[in-house]
Amino acid sequence: MKPIKITILLIALLLTPALLAANEPEQQQPVKDQETEKQHTASIVEASKGEKYIYLEVEESGNKTWIATLPSFLGGEVKPGDRVHYSGGVEMTGFKSKELDKTFDKILFITKIKKAEAPRLNDLEHVPADNYHSQFVKQEKDQTITAPAKGEIEKAGNGKNIEEIFSEAEKLKGKEVLLRARVLKVSKKILSKNWLTLQDGTGTPPDNKLTVTTLDTAVAGDIVTVKGILKTDVNLGAGYFYKLILEEAVIVK
Repeated sequence: MKPIKITILLIALLLTPALLAANEPEQQQPVKDQETEKQHTASIVEASKGEKYIYLEVEESGNKTWIATLPSFLGGEVKPGDRVHYSGGVEMTGFKSKELDKTFDKILFITKIKKAEAPRLNDLEHVPADNYHSQFVKQEKDQTITAPAKGEIEKAGNGKNIEEIFSEAEKLKGKEVLLRARVLKVSKKILSKNWLTLQDGTGTPPDNKLTVTTLDTAVAGDIVTVKGILKTDVNLGAGYFYKLILEEAVIVK
């Protein structure tokens, strides 16, 4: 298969816009699509970080595999001994990484991947209560936030609540929307943005939370008032689809 065909196939099957900028061309061997997206949980044996990709040798049930992805997809730093969940991907044979100056017999390029979750709070009770170790407990607590009850959070003046945003989405799409809600989760510096998951006690699952992208910072548990542009049916690729998302948001209060 010619190099240009390989590039086209990669674009169609794997790459998000972020990966397009990072693609290493001129590969000589065919690309094999992984037709079934089996869910894998594997331990990292070796991690090599290039300028664009991170290359991981992982082991699952005694079998070792090389995979590559963008660091931002992992949701955090990883090292040998850590575990990752992944699925899908595109396999390439005889792939030479210019970043590492290394040729892989087989390597799987992955976009659906994340670092395995840290232990829950009840697994952290034994952690020493010193300044160094307490930071890990705090990070876990910051991401374990109770959703607000109905009526707990007052709607912002001239704003909308989450239930209204979903019910009026057709009318509001492309327009600026003001929302006050609690931050349930923060994912920092993904695609150069901070991603917030917000709830305000209104709406019916799954339409009771809203994803917001912003350059501002927030802490899980904060009640914030955000203003951003509502977009609908946003497909970021790699299985990430948002029925609604509030983009280019700023935290105004």
